[in-house]
Amino acid sequence: MDQMSFSQLEFASKRKKTKKEIFFEKMDQYVPIKSWCEIIRPHYYVKGNGREPIALEIMLKMYLVSNWFNLSDPQTEDMLNENMAARNYVGVQGNAPDETTLCKFRKLLEDSNLTEQFFTQLNDVLVSNQVMLKEGTIVDASFIEAPNSIKNKDKTPNPNMRNGKKGKKHFFGMKVHIGVDKDSGMVHSVATTTANESDLANMHKVLHGDEKGIWGDSGYVGAERRVEICEKYHDGSGEFDGKHKKTNTPLLKKKNDINFHINKKLSKVITAEDVEQERVKSRVRAKVEHVFCVIKHTFGFRKTRLRTVAKNHAKLVMLATLTNVLRCSQRNLATI
Repeated sequence: MDQMSFSQLEFASKRKKTKKEIFFEKMDQYVPIKSWCEIIRPHYYVKGNGREPIALEIMLKMYLVSNWFNLSDPQTEDMLNENMAARNYVGVQGNAPDETTLCKFRKLLEDSNLTEQFFTQLNDVLVSNQVMLKEGTIVDASFIEAPNSIKNKDKTPNPNMRNGKKGKKHFFGMKVHIGVDKDSGMVHSVATTTANESDLANMHKVLHGDEKGIWGDSGYVGAERRVEICEKYHDGSGEFDGKHKKTNTPLLKKKNDINFHINKKLSKVITAEDVEQERVKSRVRAKVEHVFCVIKHTFGFRKTRLRTVAKNHAKLVMLATLTNVLRCSQRNLATI
């Protein structure tokens, strides 16, 4: 064990723990650091003739801190240099790794698609522990805004982002689509698109195909008649069930045990019976909103900092993974 410095001894002797210190202690119990380090190790730097690379566990924990508190690379370096709770969690003894080192580590995770592997590894554990049952999926999408500044050489906003509209509100940025397990509320699928993509057209990307029930808001009306959905849940007989009204494409017959619980448009909710049916659907569908609450408010990711959709996808997959870890810690569920 490394010898504690005088500042660490003084910090450890105080009477009351800070909220950050309590949070880091809980995350240290539930985040599968060793498993994730083994995923990264084949892609990480190997010691050669130059400077010895920084310990992998330190870099991974530093990256997690930047995600939990929505910090840029320079802000993360500053936090580790001034906050003792963060320093103790990461394991920094002297100066924290600089912002360039963190930037290169983040790029390594993005280029090698490692955040997706973290997500898959954690979900496999949740399925094996029978936390995630995969009997039903709740789908939803939300806008993530991007800076629309034109103070650049081309005098145009970010070319990787697009304009989208919800009701009478306009958004510039991207959209994240998620599939949430109906019973546990855990995220099992994540997809990202630009803001001008519709929710319905990307619904099939966040469905795993073994559901018995699918829940969604009124943005997914007509999902059961989409060609890609019919192909995903066809009964295997090869028989057709009419044609799509717009594309005139033959639609395969769907399985009998698959049910769609999609909220109606407000204009279609007329009788008291309709109101009660929609309320029942919304009670189940509310679990998906808890995920967006954690990503946007607890972790603070309301606006993109990275420019491309691919880079932001890697970050959102990591945030979805950490959301599942946080929910497991709140319910005392095993993640390791």
